[in-house]
Amino acid sequence: MLPKEYRIKEGKEYAYLYRTGKKANGRYIFIYFINNDFLFNRFGIVTSKRVGNAVIRNKVKRRLRAIIQANPFFLEKQINMIIVAKKNSNQANYKELEKDFLEVMKKAKILC
Repeated sequence: MLPKEYRIKEGKEYAYLYRTGKKANGRYIFIYFINNDFLFNRFGIVTSKRVGNAVIRNKVKRRLRAIIQANPFFLEKQINMIIVAKKNSNQANYKELEKDFLEVMKKAKILC
């Protein structure tokens, strides 16, 4: 699990990122991101009911959190990021999600 300081929790932060953040799209996820004033990255993960029932949504969230924790050295410092799971993300296994995550990071030019 991500420590509290690395999470985006407030609705107004999500709304600000949706409104002003840059976007990058992948097969299973898309992201909104913007630079922040902290010395570390902050993440929010969104899965809508289109992804599936609560069990499936939580499974996708757990996989995305594990991917973030497994690849922290790839990310530049000081970014707020919302990862939105697409409808078909429930059909992807861990490796496919991780590959898509890294491709989206490259597309967004966030990888170091």
